[in-house]
Amino acid sequence: MTEALGAVSRQTAEGALVVVTSGLDESAVAGHRTAFAGTLLDEPRPGLSRARNRALDWAGEDDVLAFVDDDAVVEDGWYEALERTWREAGAEVACIGGPIRPRWPSGGPPTWISDPILPALTLLDLGPAVRDIDPAVTTVYGANISFSVAALRRVGGFDPAFGHSGRRVFFSEEDEAQRALVRLGYVVRYVPDAAVEHVIPPERLTRRSFLRRRFAYGQTLGVRRARPRSLAARQALSSGAGSVAALGRQKLFMERAVRAAENLGVLYGSTRPRRIA
Repeated sequence: MTEALGAVSRQTAEGALVVVTSGLDESAVAGHRTAFAGTLLDEPRPGLSRARNRALDWAGEDDVLAFVDDDAVVEDGWYEALERTWREAGAEVACIGGPIRPRWPSGGPPTWISDPILPALTLLDLGPAVRDIDPAVTTVYGANISFSVAALRRVGGFDPAFGHSGRRVFFSEEDEAQRALVRLGYVVRYVPDAAVEHVIPPERLTRRSFLRRRFAYGQTLGVRRARPRSLAARQALSSGAGSVAALGRQKLFMERAVRAAENLGVLYGSTRPRRIA
């Protein structure tokens, strides 16, 4: 977190950087206040969506609110690129995000990792050009994302039924917000030169971690009924069988196993009501 804060603070104007804590006791919040000299917002309830909404409540109506994860380090020019893009954007643009590139631990990634499963590490690269995207197809990710405050308030901010909360690994609070904005006629934009590095810890580079996180992502798809159960069942069966057939070919095996885990998550999530944690 120290490196992430330092990288942002070197690019932002005084008073523009805010830290939000969520679900911490008073002593932990006090420790953060001591360590961080700027504005600190305390959200007493746990949950990433609630933390984001706390920042939304704090921001001014004409502001742009940019979110960066505490394990994401902004690259040189990140703030300038966002500022320029927002300045040039029309009123229809409500959300802008950029690339999320990996910073691998020493030794690099395992040999079984391939491009199709990189989203499980919250990595994103949509190419070298500025482009408007359809969040029904793909989205920009919450580790490097910014919103028009006025537009985000129009859709009610972030749904607390989604997003990580305590030990619950859950996703899609920022995806849901993007889809809601597009339904109101707004635009989501990808900007290639507003990039961050995502620091990947070794514990994220296990097969179990990939399968667990992709199952959780599939669960969010199931909760919001984004994929028909019949399709998820067919894909889970075909990918599961395909992973068995791919034994011995590490990359292909993991691609199919991750796809099977995601579709099993869809099936599980489709049987579960949305719950706010």
